[in-house]
Amino acid sequence: MGRNPRTATSHDGHPLLLSRTPPADLARFVARFFLLIIERADDSPFESFLLQETGYIRVPVVGRWESQAGGQWTPCEGPLIFGAQRRCLPVRCTGPIIVAGFAMRPAAWFAFSDVPAHCVADRLDPIDGAWGEALRWACEDIYQTEQTFARLEQVVRDRIRERAVTIDPALERFEAISRLDPSRAVNDIACELGMLPRRLDRHVRAHFGHPPKTILRRGRFLDMAAMLRGLCPAADGEQALLRFYDASHLNREFRTFLDMPPSRFRDTPTMLFTLGLEVREQRKHAERAAGHALPWMPLEAPRAAE
Repeated sequence: MGRNPRTATSHDGHPLLLSRTPPADLARFVARFFLLIIERADDSPFESFLLQETGYIRVPVVGRWESQAGGQWTPCEGPLIFGAQRRCLPVRCTGPIIVAGFAMRPAAWFAFSDVPAHCVADRLDPIDGAWGEALRWACEDIYQTEQTFARLEQVVRDRIRERAVTIDPALERFEAISRLDPSRAVNDIACELGMLPRRLDRHVRAHFGHPPKTILRRGRFLDMAAMLRGLCPAADGEQALLRFYDASHLNREFRTFLDMPPSRFRDTPTMLFTLGLEVREQRKHAERAAGHALPWMPLEAPRAAE
């Protein structure tokens, strides 16, 4: 499709996002900042899908974007807030793929949204008003990547100061469990967090968008998808595989989240979904302070992607 990635490429030539860990004062609110520039002909079509475990804000700068819901394609323009997803969201773009934004920490959801996360789950909404204008300003000269990241940090910092949201450590703990130890039972997690399961369910839905059981299932699925794409260390891949009883269990989960079996997933290009998996794995590595090379990166990774 005539891709020309301007941000970064993997060792086998696939496009990569620029992805950054937030500074310390934003770390409880933002999971990762990201930026993607892929030059393409103005009339060149591209279709893929998204499936994200957290809500995120995305600012398309160039290209004509559409998303699909109920079999209908709807144009997407300007800053958008995406809810966390339990089903893949088909999207398509005509022209260059040039976007920036950030993934939100679930416990900080209300710093960025007026409505509970379950009201935006599996959908996207435009961001208007002063917040939308601030995000447009942050990304207006996206080719200046350092400036774009600095401005995104600035507008997020201003938003957090304005909203004055209190972060619940119990929700932060659930987030960590869902990504790093998603095989645990919901009742056991509720006990650890000092909550009744019903209360945990209510709070998780409001901040994560879906019930706890769905979030844990999705975490196991995303780990397995990352393994099949070669995005995780061998030890993590082996652990991910052990969480599935047999091939039929694995097949059922892939059909639930992607509507395709693992065999088809292996052979299907999923650029945007794969980029999301890449960012997820980068975050896990950063949190573990692993210090070793990511398996899909070139030997000499660009500094901006670190």
